Amino acid sequence: MLEAPTFSRRSDLGLFLRARRSALRPVDVGLEDDSARRHVAGLRREEVAKLAGISTTWYTWIEQAREINFSLDVIDEIGRALMLTPAEIEYLKVLASDAPPQACALDPQVPDALRKLVELHRAAPAYIATPRLDLLVWNSFVAEIFDYDPNGELTTRNVLWRLFFDRSRRQLYVDWETAARGCVAVYRNTYARYHGDRHFDELLATMMRDADFVRMWNDWEVLSPGIPSFIVRHRTLGLCELTPIQASLGIAPGCYLALFSSKKLS
Repeated sequence: MLEAPTFSRRSDLGLFLRARRSALRPVDVGLEDDSARRHVAGLRREEVAKLAGISTTWYTWIEQAREINFSLDVIDEIGRALMLTPAEIEYLKVLASDAPPQACALDPQVPDALRKLVELHRAAPAYIATPRLDLLVWNSFVAEIFDYDPNGELTTRNVLWRLFFDRSRRQLYVDWETAARGCVAVYRNTYARYHGDRHFDELLATMMRDADFVRMWNDWEVLSPGIPSFIVRHRTLGLCELTPIQASLGIAPGCYLALFSSKKLS
């Protein structure tokens, strides 16, 4: 059964903590390996609480998404107890924050000089995108490799949507699973800052129609914004490794420029 998306930062905070707690074994955190006697996978709540130096009741309330106040120091200690990465701890802090969600602009004005800089870049792929991963401007390399059409529907210009709903992507990426999983992890991280934004929620609702997306989304993996290197197999360019460099832009919150270096492998 496909899991419906949640629309509460606190509920996501609790779900993320439970997922990470279930993924750890006692031996991972220096406890006795008594997994044969355990009725559930992973660590118990009281074990996480003890490792984090807080009461079991307090940790349970956090995991149950109760509206309680707690310091960022508590998040740091829980993150340490669950052996989270720096990106995952920052993700927790965003979910725990009372700051209002950011709003996503799908059609910000791109200055002409910046647009021409991207479109005329001839060395390798380059594009400008929204925080929701919608392409705004791209060069001929991107059009050739990834088949983006400026006159197409908005979803066809979305990196995440194309990865799952455009079946040709599974042949284009040499390791589609890793590329797709990384994109989902980046989207989950970014989504935390835009919780409740209708554009993000509409895309998420659409993505939940794909079973592979749901499988990866429910793994609760989190990566910092950015794209790792990947290899594509193109019909005319052959086998190419693409390595991106990503930079934030001031045209609208969250918009970024991606410039790629390319290495021909065959």
